[in-house]
Amino acid sequence: MRIGFHVQTAGGWRKALERGLERRCTTLQVFTSAPVQWARRKLDPEETAWFAERVAALDLQPLFVHAAYLLNLATADRALWRKSRDSLAEELRRADEIGACGVVLHLGSVGPDGDPEDGLRRVARGVDEALEAADKGVKVLLENCAGQGSLVGCTPAALGMVVDLSRHPERLQVCLDTAHAFARGYALHTPEGLDQLLRECDAAFGLERLALVHANDSKSELGSCVDRHWHIGHGKIGREG
Repeated sequence: MRIGFHVQTAGGWRKALERGLERRCTTLQVFTSAPVQWARRKLDPEETAWFAERVAALDLQPLFVHAAYLLNLATADRALWRKSRDSLAEELRRADEIGACGVVLHLGSVGPDGDPEDGLRRVARGVDEALEAADKGVKVLLENCAGQGSLVGCTPAALGMVVDLSRHPERLQVCLDTAHAFARGYALHTPEGLDQLLRECDAAFGLERLALVHANDSKSELGSCVDRHWHIGHGKIGREG
């Protein structure tokens, strides 16, 4: 098992690598641009190549990129959907440049009157088109959400539906966030709750597709559907959990 952190890239790739090494990471996750902005600065080719080489040399693998939070492939808004699809394609290209194996994606929201199944179909289509446009070997990791508001993808079954609908299921993996799962109602602070979640994951998409765990405690109560991460051992999941 590899354990790491999401490290900031402020100050450049060299600072990001320093932060990872200070924390004794054996794997890393990064943003390639500001997570709450559509605008992106171009990656510096020399810095990018250096980072990819050093990550490989230090065996900080696998390396993951987290897509910007603004992406929404579940939306029925065509302009926002196309912008999100194109942004994901660019994220896949940038991930390939730094030697990352996958891009973690929040699926998005259908809006207050939207149909979740329609939203999941739009996610599958958007992911497929982004993969085809980028034409890289990087995979997309579908991340579960807490179920707040009209977000989609909060259960293993929902993530499995996207995989089943995709033209490129071999390019799709899953990132499981423990705080999100707990807020959705999976009692991860008990062996029974963890077993339930893993059984559902295996049935929906196969545990071999589970490539990454975001190990977060939850500041929110079990089943609250409120996404509030907290320090490990200090939240409602607790140290034992």
